[in-house]
Amino acid sequence: MWWSGRRPPDRHPVLSGSMAELVRRDGGVAFEDGPDRGRILVSGADTGGRYSLMEYVVAPRPPQAAPGFGPHLHAEIEETFLVRSGELQFLLGAEVTTLSAGDFIRVPPGTRHGYANVSTAPVELLITFHPGGFEQLFVKYRTDGGDPAGGEGFLAEATQRFASRFE
Repeated sequence: MWWSGRRPPDRHPVLSGSMAELVRRDGGVAFEDGPDRGRILVSGADTGGRYSLMEYVVAPRPPQAAPGFGPHLHAEIEETFLVRSGELQFLLGAEVTTLSAGDFIRVPPGTRHGYANVSTAPVELLITFHPGGFEQLFVKYRTDGGDPAGGEGFLAEATQRFASRFE
């Protein structure tokens, strides 16, 4: 039995013979994205490409910094965002709205979006990608020193594989 004196692995079947998995609070695949950080809880590889789920923490920006929403769209991906804590400025199309803890937003494929944390506290999000796979770019390009191409590797692969466009 996995709990007999050993630390449980990051993932293990919940029920014998089941495809269900449990990810412990220190499990998943962690990554850093500049001052932000995240953890992939379920990858597209885990779901046959159907979806992925990750935690993402958006660090506060200095008060004098202009909000950088990072506007972009994914022609082939639907994204969802659930704010777990904090307050986030969210760009959807050309409109900006404030999201607070408990707020949820669904971004259909092809919809311009972005976000900025203009508060003094981190913002904790749960983000899904439908279909999955996009989350792997965060691990490949955004952790352990970042993108060797200075961000261009992430953008190029997102554009090629997921029909993403970045402003």
